[in-house]
Amino acid sequence: MSEYSIKLTWNSKTGYIPASDEGFDHHIIEMVHPQAAWDSDSIFDLLLPRLLPPKDVKPSGRVFQGDNLLLMQFLLHSGYRAAFDLIYIDPPYLSSNAYHSRVKIRSAEDKPWESISRPVFVDPGFGDIEQYLDHLYPRLCLMKELLSAQGSLLVHLDWHVSHYVKILLDEIFSPQQFVNEIVWCYGGGSGTKRHFHRKHDLILWYANSDEYIFNPQYRPYSSATLERGLTKVKGNKYQLHSQGALMQDWWTDINKILSPTAAENLKFPTQKPEALLRRIILSASNPGSLVADFYAGSGTTGAISQQLERCWISCDKSPIAIQTTINRLIKQGQGSFTVEQVGPISAQAPAGSLRIKIPLIQPYDHEYALILLEIEDYKPDAKYLQALQEKVDFSSLIDFWEVDLNYDGKIFHSQVQVLRDKKHYDSSLRNSIKLKVPLQDSYRIAIKAYDIFGDSQIQSLVVGVGALGNQ
Repeated sequence: MSEYSIKLTWNSKTGYIPASDEGFDHHIIEMVHPQAAWDSDSIFDLLLPRLLPPKDVKPSGRVFQGDNLLLMQFLLHSGYRAAFDLIYIDPPYLSSNAYHSRVKIRSAEDKPWESISRPVFVDPGFGDIEQYLDHLYPRLCLMKELLSAQGSLLVHLDWHVSHYVKILLDEIFSPQQFVNEIVWCYGGGSGTKRHFHRKHDLILWYANSDEYIFNPQYRPYSSATLERGLTKVKGNKYQLHSQGALMQDWWTDINKILSPTAAENLKFPTQKPEALLRRIILSASNPGSLVADFYAGSGTTGAISQQLERCWISCDKSPIAIQTTINRLIKQGQGSFTVEQVGPISAQAPAGSLRIKIPLIQPYDHEYALILLEIEDYKPDAKYLQALQEKVDFSSLIDFWEVDLNYDGKIFHSQVQVLRDKKHYDSSLRNSIKLKVPLQDSYRIAIKAYDIFGDSQIQSLVVGVGALGNQ
C-alpha cells in the first residue's frame, strides 16, 4: 500500500483484507482437452482415431467459478504472490442494469423461434456506491499483491464510476505508477436527447513498478502521411516507422460487437471484442507471461491469452459466463485447461436429469475399439421449462456435451466434445457419436451435458468389451 495522503473515504470503508493462512476448499471440477465433434462432421470424421491426452497433461489455463476475493486469497496462499505480469478486469460499472444473455430456441424446423432471457448478473446503481466500493477496494489491494515487479493492472470502466476508482488506484499504487488513461471509442445508436451520446469507455493502466512491461503498438499511417513519406511536428521532420504510427491513448479503430449475427458474438451482454484484448495483452505482457481476469465474463481474456501463448487464470461467478468460456475455448482448440472452484460446492445437485444408453462397444482391430455413445434424454430444472411457451425436444435444451472414456468419479476429463455448428438452439445437435478409440478391457464412460440455462449433469457407466455392465 502506498502512503499517498489523498484517499477516498466512505462510511463503511474497512481496512485492507490480507490473504488468509487458513486452508481453502478447492476443487478441480474438470480438465478439458479440446477435441470437438460438430453437427456437420461425417461418420468418417468421427471414426478417425482420437489421440486421447494423458490425464497428467499440464493445462495452460485455469477457469474458476466463484467469488474472486476468495480466489485471490487462495492464489496468494498457493504461491502466486508477485506472479502475474498482467491483470485486466472489467468489473461492474455501477450502471443500475440487470444483464441477461438472450438466445433463440425452437422445437422443430417448422416451428417459430422463441427468445429466452438468461440472467447473468445485476449491476447496482449509484444508490449502492458504498457497497460497490466495499466490494472493489479489497480486491484491488489483493491484485496489487498478485502483480509481479514488471506487472500492470488495467481496469476497464465507463463514466459511471471511473473517477472514484481512479482515486482508489492512486491510493493503492500511488499516482506515480499511473501509466495511461486509455479512451476506447465506439459507435452504435442512442435514443438520448438530454446529453451528448456516451460512446467511450476508460481503461486505467497502473504499473506495479517502473520496470513494467510495455510493448509499443502501432497503427497504419493515414494515406496523406504515406503520400508525404514523412511526418512533420513543430517544423521538425521525422521518417516514417516501418511498423506504422505509435498508438495514442484514444482508440477509435475497434468497435463494439454490435451485430447479433457477428461471428464473434457469443450472446453475452458485456462481451468485449477480441481485438481490444489482443492489443492490451500484447502491450502489457510477453509470451510466457501469466495473465489474469477476475471478472472474466465471456472469457475473451483467456481465449486471447491462449492464442498469444500466455498462461492465464480467469474467474467469474455466473454459470452462464463459465459455460460460455468453456464453449469458446473448446471451439478455439488451442490447449488444455481446467475448470475449478474455490469455496464449498453446493450439496444440492441440479434438479434436472441426464439419461444415456448403455454404450455399444466392439473391437475394431488389435489396437482400437468402436464405441457408440448416445444421450437418451435430458431434462433441465423444471423451473426453466415453465418459461418456455412450447414443449421442445431435449436436444434443443443442450448447449454442448462432453465425453470422458475413463472417468475416475472425481475429476471429469473432457476428451471429446460435441458442439453446435450454429448459435441457436434446436434439435440439430448431435445426440450420438461413434468413436474409434484405443482398445482396453473396460471403460468407465461418463457423459457431461451443459444445458442452455447454465446447469450441467453427469452420467457414467462401466462397460467392458464383449461384456456390458453398468454402475
